[in-house]
Amino acid sequence: MGRHSVLECDDSIKPYFEPVMALASRGQHVLTRREILKYITSDTGTRAREIQYLLNVAEIDDVRKALVKVQNSLKKERQTAEHAVETAKGAVNATIQEQNFQEDKVLQFVNQNRTVLGGQEISTPHFKELKTELTPPNQISKEKTVNVAIVERDIRNLQNVTLEQNQTEIREKDKELREVITTIRSDPRLLQALNRQQLTELGISMIDESGRCPLCDTPWPEGELREYLEQRLSASEKASQYKEVTLDFSTFIAGYVNNTLGSLQKIIETLQITGDEKESAELTLWFNELEKLSSALNEAIEKYPISDFDLDRVKRMLAPDNIVEHLNHIHAIVKGKSSQITPEQVAWDFLTRLEENLKALEQALNKLEISDMSYKRAVILLDSFEKARDSVLGTLYEGVKDRFVELYKALHGSDETGFTANIAPDGAALNFEVDFYGRGTHSPHALHSEGHQDSMGLCLYLALSDRLAEGLIDLVILDDVVMSVDVGHRRDLCRVLASSFPNRQFLITTHDKTWANQLKSEGVIGQQGVVEFYNWNIDTGPQVSYQVDLWERIEEDVQRNDVSSAAARLRRGLEQYFGMVCDTLQVPVRYKLNGQLDLGDFTIPLMNKYRELVKKARKSAISWNNTELQMEFDEIDSIRKEVYTRTYAEQWALNANVHYNNWINFSENDFRPVAEAFQDLCGLFMCTHCGGMLSVATTGTKSVGIRCNCGRVNWNLTGKSNTA
Repeated sequence: MGRHSVLECDDSIKPYFEPVMALASRGQHVLTRREILKYITSDTGTRAREIQYLLNVAEIDDVRKALVKVQNSLKKERQTAEHAVETAKGAVNATIQEQNFQEDKVLQFVNQNRTVLGGQEISTPHFKELKTELTPPNQISKEKTVNVAIVERDIRNLQNVTLEQNQTEIREKDKELREVITTIRSDPRLLQALNRQQLTELGISMIDESGRCPLCDTPWPEGELREYLEQRLSASEKASQYKEVTLDFSTFIAGYVNNTLGSLQKIIETLQITGDEKESAELTLWFNELEKLSSALNEAIEKYPISDFDLDRVKRMLAPDNIVEHLNHIHAIVKGKSSQITPEQVAWDFLTRLEENLKALEQALNKLEISDMSYKRAVILLDSFEKARDSVLGTLYEGVKDRFVELYKALHGSDETGFTANIAPDGAALNFEVDFYGRGTHSPHALHSEGHQDSMGLCLYLALSDRLAEGLIDLVILDDVVMSVDVGHRRDLCRVLASSFPNRQFLITTHDKTWANQLKSEGVIGQQGVVEFYNWNIDTGPQVSYQVDLWERIEEDVQRNDVSSAAARLRRGLEQYFGMVCDTLQVPVRYKLNGQLDLGDFTIPLMNKYRELVKKARKSAISWNNTELQMEFDEIDSIRKEVYTRTYAEQWALNANVHYNNWINFSENDFRPVAEAFQDLCGLFMCTHCGGMLSVATTGTKSVGIRCNCGRVNWNLTGKSNTA
């Protein structure tokens, strides 16, 4: 037992054992009450994991999770790259002292400074061309110097944000932005529309010359796919409007934030050159706060506002208390430590700084292009994988659903003739909805009783097991799964197990003796297949009783000359058995308010009903001119008469001396023929092939036939032209 998890067998038979062991390790052959709850009442995500594990397709969700992780990682990289671009543009704006990035304004600033240096104007503001054919000023030094003119521009840039007019406008835009974002987040449909819009925009950007759909590779006529996707974008007008408004407000505020960051960074660098570490550290704290604000504005719908960023906090971040006095103090420090610089040197330093800004912007744009392409490919890959998964699992679940519906309808009979169900994957979840008496489909635990939920779980498990374990494990273990299945449906469950799974071996545990007897009477298990545990003790454990046939027990009592025990056993056994037969053959039994029915209450009505059914079946055969079948029923009726005569049961009403109450006074020789006669009487109501009880088949309220589980017994009670 030290290596209980290792399969040890001949190599030649390992290929046959290994798939069986794999199935067994996943528990595909065992169902307990706990598993029923996993399949039926759990949330959609848990249900998907449990069923996919049972189906041995759990690795599919592992792959999906990996792809989602890759997509999220690349999305963050793209967002970081987008933020880097906006920050780089802010640095450019800070240098040229413009609120918004415009290439023509950058070019104008470049050419103004080139003119000061005696250079020609250029047509493109590329960082490599800013100093083309320019001669550096003579005062240029290899050591780092402070250009007070540039510092003054950065200080003016920071002071400009603090102006009351700008602060009022920023506060109003911030308030409106928060209101729009609150509206979006409170409407799940609007959020979903925005997500779909993002995917549609992504699809448009990925269309190539072939015209194929970049998501599913379906071919489209030239130009039609782009037109179709653009129409979808137009249709989501409300989502587009909200997205546009959000972008306008967030971009406006981010413009001030990024401009402030650009100038603030240069002032911090200047203070580090002059050695003013205290002032530099204070500005660095301000810089870090603004970085957080800029990052949140870059993904406003998802991240803005940060929980502790109220309206006043945002205002203080852009214009801290006493910032004007602080900046004036820094100006004085820097001015006192800088030397006189010529206009040419100022122009050269401007171009040097802008050259650095534009180089950083170009690098950020290149990284954004790469990260954007990677993210788009990850989105397409995940979407294609999920579509393929949904297609494959959808087909699998559709087959399982059909089998589930078939089993559930068989279990609940005429009560659920219109029953339907929907089982479909939805992302990482598995939606499972069932019909409620023609009033739409709902979650199983929304309207159905606990008993119906249990029967659903059992039918779903059997449908899954039927599909997976066929030919590998023909054993199904049902561990106390009928605890809350309605009593009225337990016999039907026996029939479903017997008729729908004739080649399966069932190991069933239950506390319900009535259901155990029903399992025997319906032929699901034989008399030798019952083991009863009783008198459980914490020290010694339970005692075990291997149940044997009723008639064997009676014979043992008779051989011990214990006729009274044999008679009592026969009476109790017949009351139980005939009660079940009366149920399956729909025998009208005398009603008693106290419910205490005895053997006589069952036997006479049952024998009369059986006589009537044989007569009706024979009459039907005659009406159809089926002579062979007529002769068969003649033989059945002859046997019936002989058995009835030997039981003396029909004489109970006339002669009390042969009433079953007197059995206990019989001798062994008197009692044995009675027991044998009733054993033969019991045999009349059973199929000799499958051992199951005979039952009435109905159409509406009309009895149309007599059947057994295996179909060997199949009496027609309907005569030709309804003459029967």
